[in-house]
Amino acid sequence: MAIIKSAMNEIICVRDMSRKFEYICRYASVFFIFAFCLAACHPEKKNQPAGEIRITMVGDILMGTFIGNYIDKYGVDYPWKDVSPILNNSDLAIANLETSVSTQGDTIKPVGYGFRSKPETLQGLVNSGIRFVSIANNHTLDFGEPAFFDTLDYLKKYNIAYAGGGRNIQEAKKPYVFEKNGITMAFISYTEIVPYSSWKASETNPGISAFSESHLTETLEYVESLSKKYDLVFVILHWGLEHTPIPEKRQINIAHQIIDRGAAGIIGHHPHVLQPLEFYKNKPILYSIGNFVFLVYNEKSAETGIFEMSFDKKGFKKGFFYPAVINYCKANLLDPQSAKGQKIIGDLNSISRPFGARISANGEINMDVHK
Repeated sequence: MAIIKSAMNEIICVRDMSRKFEYICRYASVFFIFAFCLAACHPEKKNQPAGEIRITMVGDILMGTFIGNYIDKYGVDYPWKDVSPILNNSDLAIANLETSVSTQGDTIKPVGYGFRSKPETLQGLVNSGIRFVSIANNHTLDFGEPAFFDTLDYLKKYNIAYAGGGRNIQEAKKPYVFEKNGITMAFISYTEIVPYSSWKASETNPGISAFSESHLTETLEYVESLSKKYDLVFVILHWGLEHTPIPEKRQINIAHQIIDRGAAGIIGHHPHVLQPLEFYKNKPILYSIGNFVFLVYNEKSAETGIFEMSFDKKGFKKGFFYPAVINYCKANLLDPQSAKGQKIIGDLNSISRPFGARISANGEINMDVHK
């Protein structure tokens, strides 16, 4: 910016017209480079067609432990700097908040497996564009009920909506409803992974919304009832086997039943790696969207991305996948044409093709009409 100001001053101060033209030509390249960098760093907001909603979905996030150390040093925006332009460009950005948010409580989990993040780190989510989180997972209650209540209260304080947990089962099962452009979306969240039975929300017990195959009929009926009330219903599921690239057959069967009963899409996480994207009856099923800002255990758990999808009242319209990698406790956006970007896109495409989805080399998501 200082170079641009200096150039402008020099041009303005030259009174001789021939010399003025010479200076303009000299600095034209400077102006061009500056404008290009500005556009690259701050992408123009995409125009969203009337009657559509664009949502972005990212996986597991955590602002404590080693990630918290980086935040303490570099600020609450540190983990999100690369990805916030994309998240802020959507109508709704969604994440799986896999931590309690508090300064109190104790954990009975083994050392290194209990997660707690400082309340002020939620400002980083707000600044990045994340306005809705799922809290139905196996870490929300890591530091006990007092910290869990703090989590609910702090989310409300920072105006971040949540689903999948509450002071009783009614609150835990309550959908988060998002409305824009004449479309209503309802999100409900469940976890299949429940470390302790006392974590399950009930009529009299605070906790998380638990899911099990033995209660599948009840869940399906709930999805069907919501689909009659809202244009689009999305089911968020914390489920599956950790560090496995393909969902279990029973998960596929459950997902199809949920779609059959009226869901517009399914968003899954817990395996800590990317799993296939499926289109079933033209409805997207994301079996696992992996880690995002989280601890990594190997190369595959560090490979991630942002899923961006647009919907109208009838359902899915178009989608895009932005590859990213977790390094230095932050989500680092990748050039899709880079070697690492192409690897992540290529791997996701390979496991998704048998499920009726294609991810092109530039990240575009399409239904496989030949499936």
